This record gives sequence, structure tokens and C-alpha cells, in this order.
Amino acid sequence: MSFVSACCNTPPVQAEYTALGEYIEHNGVKYYAVGNKGASQGVVFCYDIFGYHPNSLQVADKLSLSGLRVVIPDFLLGNPLTMAILADRTAIMEFATGRGSWNSNREMFKAAVSLLQAEGTQNIGSAGFCWGAKFALCALGEDLDIKSVSLVHPSMLERKDFEKAQGPVLLLTTKDEPVMDEDLEIVKNKPFGKLSYAERFEDRIHGFCAARGDFSDSNVVKDVGRVIQLTTGFFKETLA
Repeated sequence: MSFVSACCNTPPVQAEYTALGEYIEHNGVKYYAVGNKGASQGVVFCYDIFGYHPNSLQVADKLSLSGLRVVIPDFLLGNPLTMAILADRTAIMEFATGRGSWNSNREMFKAAVSLLQAEGTQNIGSAGFCWGAKFALCALGEDLDIKSVSLVHPSMLERKDFEKAQGPVLLLTTKDEPVMDEDLEIVKNKPFGKLSYAERFEDRIHGFCAARGDFSDSNVVKDVGRVIQLTTGFFKETLA
């Protein structure tokens, strides 16, 4: 298990965006929330290592426009990673096995599911970006009421994560991530596997749909729109 190499050497872009949602607190946990409370379908959005970046909020907002209720737990507790940490192999491994591990964040993920359920949303999926994709896929492998996941330019995934998956997987990769066809095939061979599929964005870099995406580039924006279209369509089908 390791970060995609591009994850450790590509800085986030500077961006400005006026978010549509709001920050809320529930049982001591901070969330960004957008979309109608009590919507029939909801998503636990797992951001990348740069936290509440404007690009991530914009993607969450666009997902919500399809009718999804989207919540983003503050897994990083207001302390996103820096390029200095990413350049330090020891520091990044300490993060990956410590505060950035699934074991350290499982309870916060469960709390996000509980928040959606308390609001009246019962059909719940998860969208994970970069490091956050690890959380989404791990949650799908446990009894956490997650029905399906969209993994966008994922990092830190392992074969065992796919083997444990208990629902459909949408896998969206770039030129910077390894081809994971064999891993996805494991999911496709399960009873629900026909709903799983992948698309690769060979012209895009790791993180283009989150903190590293240049949203002033029309070609990038077009492919971000494609990711949103695929993800919302996937959730509409798998969370029905």
C-alpha cells in the first residue's frame, strides 16, 4: 500500500469558489453538507489530502445538484497535508499508518453515515478522491450501510480492498494511477458485479478532479464534468 507517486510531488492549485452548502457540526464532528436534507440518496464524500479545498467543494456541490445529499467529514481535523510532508517519505508513511489510516478514521466515517440516516437518507454511497478513495472502498467492505462507491484518481488501494467489497464499484483513473482492471474484475465477478465499471482519463493528472485540478482549463473542466456525470449516474442506479 502506498501513495501514487504523483500524489507526493504535485501541489494543489490556488482556487477560489463560493460554496453552495454549509458547515455543520454533529456530535462534535465538523462536516460540509450540501443538497436537500432527507434526500432518498446520499453520499459520504471523502476528500483528498488537501481537505476542504475549493475544488472539492465545487465537485460536491455539482454532485448534489443531481438530487444527492452530500456530506464531507473533516477527516483531517482542519490540518491538511502540506507539500513538505508529502516530500518526506518518513512523514508520509507515518501519516498513512497513523492519523491518515482507515482504522483511525472508521468511526468518523460511520458518524457521517449516521448523520445522513438521522436526516432521513437511507440509500447511501461514498465517493472517494485520492487518499479518500481508500476510505470509501474500505467502508464498502464492512457492514457500514454503504451500497456502492465511486473511486476517483484513487491512491493507497490494495487487492484485498476489492476482494472485501460488498457492493458495486465505479473506478475512474488517470494516466498517473496503475491500471486496476484485474482488481475490478474481482468485484465484477460478484453477484452485484454487473453494475461495476471503469473509465480511464489518459489526458489527466492525478488529482484533476480535486485540489490539483486547473478548473480554468476548459479541457479539464470537461473531464471533471464527465466524472460528475458518471458518478451521479452510477449512484442513481446503485442507490435506487
